[in-house]
Amino acid sequence: MQLLEMFYKERLRALGWSLVLSLLVGCSESAESPSPQPVAVSVVELKTSEVRPSREFVARTSASARADITARIEAEIREVLFREGARVEQGQVLLRLEDTRANADLQQAEAELAAARAELDSARRNLDRGEDVAGKGFLSAADLDKLKDRFSAAQSRLQTAEAALQKARTNLEYAELKAPFNGWVGRLNYDVGAVVGPGTGPITSVLVTDPMYVEFQVNEAEFIAFRRAGAESAQAVAKSLDLSLTLSDGEVYAQPGTLDFADVQTDASTGTVAIRAVFPNPDAVLVPGLYVTLKVSGHTGEARVLVPQVAIQETIEGKFVLLVDDQNQVAQRFIKTGARDGALLVVESGLEAGDRVIVEGLQKVRAGVAVNPVRKDIDPDTGVLSQPGEAQP
Repeated sequence: MQLLEMFYKERLRALGWSLVLSLLVGCSESAESPSPQPVAVSVVELKTSEVRPSREFVARTSASARADITARIEAEIREVLFREGARVEQGQVLLRLEDTRANADLQQAEAELAAARAELDSARRNLDRGEDVAGKGFLSAADLDKLKDRFSAAQSRLQTAEAALQKARTNLEYAELKAPFNGWVGRLNYDVGAVVGPGTGPITSVLVTDPMYVEFQVNEAEFIAFRRAGAESAQAVAKSLDLSLTLSDGEVYAQPGTLDFADVQTDASTGTVAIRAVFPNPDAVLVPGLYVTLKVSGHTGEARVLVPQVAIQETIEGKFVLLVDDQNQVAQRFIKTGARDGALLVVESGLEAGDRVIVEGLQKVRAGVAVNPVRKDIDPDTGVLSQPGEAQP
C-alpha cells in the first residue's frame, strides 16, 4: 500500500513539473512573437488642376428635320420601294400607289379640255361672223350680245378644263411618293394592298440625323440672366462654351456641339425654357429619342484641388475621407466638395494638394492605425486606378 502511494506521488510531482515547463515555454514564445505587419492600402496624392465652370443637363436627341410621308390621294399601295431604316436620297421614289383612277381622271380631263377648246373656237367664229353682219345692219344688238356671252362662257369653260387637267396630272404625280430630302427612312406603317389617303396618317417618315438636335431645359432664373445680357452678348456666350455629350453607356460622344436656339417663352407647367444644341452626327451614332447627359463648360477655369469620388465616405456629420499622414498613420478628415469633374470632385475645404487619400482598403483600416501606403494614379474621367507610369486602358 505504501509503495502504491509513493508511486502516485511521484507521478503527480512529474506532471506538475511538466505543466510549469509548458507555461514557461508558452510565455517565452508569446513574448518573442513578431508584431503584425501594417495593412497595405492604395492612396492617391491630390493635385491641383484647372477646373472649368460647368453644368450638366438631362437632354434628349431629336432629328434636325422630319417629314411624314402621307398619301395626298386615296388609293391602294401598289409598291414599296425602300427598306425600313435605310438611307434615302432626295427625290427617290419610296412608294407607288395604284394609279388607275388617276389615269382615268387624266384622260377625262384631257377630253374635256379638247371639247372646251373646240367650243371656244366655234364661239369665236360665230362672234366674228356676227360682228361682220352686225356692221352691215343684218344682226340686232341683242343677238350680237348673245354671241359675245357664248364666247365668254366658252373661255371660262376652257380655263376650268385646263385647271382640271392640271389637277389630274398632279394627282397622277401624287401616285408616286418621293423623299423630300436626304435622310433616313423610318418604319412602314401600311403594307402593300392597304388603302391610304389624306386622313389615314403617315405611311412612313424621313428623318435628317446629321446634324442632330439635343434639347434640354433651363429654369427661368438662368434664362432671364441669359436674356438680360442682350442678343449680341448671348451669341458671344454661346461661342465661349464647350458642349459635350455622355451617352447612356457612359462613353463621351466624340463630336462637340454648339448652342443653336432658345425658346421665346417658358413652359407654364414646369417653369423652364427649352434650349437646343446641335451636334454633328456623321457616323449615325446618335438616333432620335436618346436620353443623354449634356455638359456645358466654359473655355477658361481656375486651379482647384480635386479628390477622387471613390475616396469619399459620408455620415450624418458630413462627408469625410481617410488619408495617410507623414508617419503613415490613418487620419480622418471632414471635407466639403463642389462640382463633379469626371470621376473627381472639386474640394471646397478640408484638403490640400499633396494629401494622400485612401482609395482602396477603406474597410480594413480606421483612424490612428499604421498602414503601408501604395501609391496609385487615377484616370480623371473613368476613375480607373493604375500603377504610377502604367498606361491607362
